[in-house]
Amino acid sequence: MKKQNLVILFSVVVFGIGCNQSSTLSQLVEAAVERRDSVLLIPGGTYVLDEPLVLSGVRDLEIIGDTMEPVVITSSKELHLDDFTCVDKEQNMYEIILPELKGDVWPDAFRGSAGWPEVSVNGEPLRIARHPNQDYVRIDSVIDRGSVPRQEDSTHMGGRFTVADQEFMAFISTFGDQPLYLGGYWCYKWYDEFIRVDHVDSVNGHIEMAAPHRYGIGGPSGGLFYGINQVAFIDRPGEYSVDIQTGTLRFIMPGETEKDPVIHIAYHDFNLIEMENCTRVSLQGLTLANHNGLAIQMLDCDTVAIRDCHMNNLNSTAVDIRGGSHCGLHKCSITYIGATGVSLQGGNRERLIPSKHYVTQCQIAHFARHIKTYAPGVQLDGVGQYVARCSFADAPHNGILFAGNDHLIVNNLFERVCWDTSDAGAIYCGRDWTLGGTVIRGNSFKDLGQASHHHNWAIYLDDLASGIDVIENIIIDCPSGILVGGGRYNRIIGNTMQDCPRASILYDARGLNWYQPYLQDPEHTLWTRLADIPIDQHPWNKRFPWLMNIAEDDPAFPKYVEIHSNSIINSAEPAIHPTVFEYGSVDLH
Repeated sequence: MKKQNLVILFSVVVFGIGCNQSSTLSQLVEAAVERRDSVLLIPGGTYVLDEPLVLSGVRDLEIIGDTMEPVVITSSKELHLDDFTCVDKEQNMYEIILPELKGDVWPDAFRGSAGWPEVSVNGEPLRIARHPNQDYVRIDSVIDRGSVPRQEDSTHMGGRFTVADQEFMAFISTFGDQPLYLGGYWCYKWYDEFIRVDHVDSVNGHIEMAAPHRYGIGGPSGGLFYGINQVAFIDRPGEYSVDIQTGTLRFIMPGETEKDPVIHIAYHDFNLIEMENCTRVSLQGLTLANHNGLAIQMLDCDTVAIRDCHMNNLNSTAVDIRGGSHCGLHKCSITYIGATGVSLQGGNRERLIPSKHYVTQCQIAHFARHIKTYAPGVQLDGVGQYVARCSFADAPHNGILFAGNDHLIVNNLFERVCWDTSDAGAIYCGRDWTLGGTVIRGNSFKDLGQASHHHNWAIYLDDLASGIDVIENIIIDCPSGILVGGGRYNRIIGNTMQDCPRASILYDARGLNWYQPYLQDPEHTLWTRLADIPIDQHPWNKRFPWLMNIAEDDPAFPKYVEIHSNSIINSAEPAIHPTVFEYGSVDLH
């Protein structure tokens, strides 16, 4: 039966060669499903989709990309240099007007991308133009911090501030009809946002914003920002801007480029591949690239594998898996992603049933390009996800962000993450007593970002996170090692910290000091998350019985902690609060 299926497939392949359209790809899949083929070989070529490739209820099918010629799935428009007009030979600057690039007015405030196109030249992604190119402009003084939506302030007043950098003020005071947006860390260096400028007073150095920042303008970051998407900001190879009113895109050719480079412009934001209620399906050997939406979304699938696939130059998240079980990625590469690399959600928290979703042996790099914070390489939520033997590199904030229970994060490598933020962790969770069962073991960390204020940490269990094992991790040449912000029933065992000058292990008792007012608020996140869990029912009352009486057991105290067998080499000494010693088992030798 399998031989017969393959014969039919090869006849489909022959007829499919050269028909690089979405209908061709859909027809190949539909025909294979109708015949109940077990294997579908996709012929090499580029498949340009104008709508999602939908697999619904598909069972027992392997979809394999041709190994002789790459199979590329995209939504982008492919162009060549003669499609553009050279507007500045000295700068090697080109321009094109495309009706497809006209769009809705950007919001006054947004995080991530407002939907600008992804542009690449010969596979190299370009960057939305910004000024300054590398660093930030700093607020000199805050006139009015504006509304603070985080504190339920709905007055929607933008902040006002002064800038002493006269060169920058002179530069932005000349912006024309195209709205000017400034993006950055307006209050904390762990929360970024773009906001439209309402008014510039270049004489007095005043800037007035059209919308509030979530936390208000000004704060520990000092107010750091940069401007984006002005033609005047295009001043180095590989930068571009887009005018959504006219559909005009302008860019400087990046570096040394061949005579006839291939240029891709992506502006569609649908999901390239949508899978729902599929069972025992695999995608193998595919490249999904140059697109403004998700590459792959899975909903309520079982045993669906993405193997040896490449995802790059995406404006949004690469893969989103929700519900179902035993789905994941193996030996994939995910690079140059606007938001999160892979998001896994699954399992049943009430009954602590694992989903067993996974990400294994994958390379995830240059993620969070547009949304700088809380867009990790992998995000875990639910129960029983598995991340192993992956590498995470070159990103401004978290490598892995997790919530839920019973995850395994093992034998991964983290390099150059938390590179542009502070008070961040390569592996991070927080503000939840009910995170029990997750194990962080055997991971390696090196060369994390050096924050100017508040350390960056390899492993960060924030705001009374509890019930987590941190075991046998190796942390080298990082500003700081492991931070546990209060919490209980955490185990820090057998870890090595080498050349961590600012801190090695810090276990504080914040519930007894600055965090205490939050614990006195019954609507605070810790209490509401506790209330959402059936802690007095099976299996919670057996797995985590201490949660049932936490309100009566000094909830602010960091109790029942184990810290031992850790190696501290050429690093700051551990800083453990006396309460941790009093109520736990701590051996620093």
